[in-house]
Amino acid sequence: MLRKYYDKIIFTIALLFLIGCTVVFFQTGEELVAELDTDLPPVENVESYEMTPHEEIELDLATWGEARSQSAGDAWVYDIFTPPRIFYHEVEDRFDVQPPGPVDPDEVEIEIEFVGFEEEPYRIQLTGYIGSEENPRINLDDLESGQMIMTRKDRELPEFDIEIRGFSVRREQMDGVVSRVAEAVVFDRRTGEEVVLLEEEVKYLDEPAIVVRTTEDPPRTINARPGEGFDVGEHLYRVEEYTVDPPEIVVTKSSPDRDGPRRRTLTPGERL
Repeated sequence: MLRKYYDKIIFTIALLFLIGCTVVFFQTGEELVAELDTDLPPVENVESYEMTPHEEIELDLATWGEARSQSAGDAWVYDIFTPPRIFYHEVEDRFDVQPPGPVDPDEVEIEIEFVGFEEEPYRIQLTGYIGSEENPRINLDDLESGQMIMTRKDRELPEFDIEIRGFSVRREQMDGVVSRVAEAVVFDRRTGEEVVLLEEEVKYLDEPAIVVRTTEDPPRTINARPGEGFDVGEHLYRVEEYTVDPPEIVVTKSSPDRDGPRRRTLTPGERL
């Protein structure tokens, strides 16, 4: 009989326990609220806030020192913000520099730099012939104008300042192979000398060309001849002497702002 009402008894006990816990919880909460119910001070008006000035701080600003020249020379200056301009010198296999900082174009004097020597071909070259060896048509190249010259032997060509004084064909044998080599004798009216030209063989001048480069922008390359003058800006240069071994040239430089010419011996890479 008791087992029949067992579930109801358990439910009633649990309900009574829950009601008791609820009553205790509300009584404890009212006590906590009573303790927290205290008078708080009123909030002050923010407009009454007075700013206190801060103490000024003296700043000690660092200053950069002047750039110092390196042991390689005065031009090798390593400025903190503007490094030097460095160029590679192909002739001497070294580096050149231009110091940092602004450059006044009016203060820069245009100069020449001695580069070296190179063989210079003669202005007339023999390219071949057509026809019989006794009365051939001779083919020449004028390197100055780029024109092809077709002429006969014993002819004068005043427009090219030359005269054909001789022509012959000789036979050469090498390794059992016989070849014909044409040869022309040309009188150069500019120099008053005879020049021997061979077919398909470049004829070079006896004296090498003296190669100089200007410091203009853009630079120019000039093939100078001994004794001949050439202008660079307001200056007149003249190569007086030269030696191939060791490579040196003696140059004079005449300027309108100087009483007399300057004379210097230059090696490859040096300027005047």
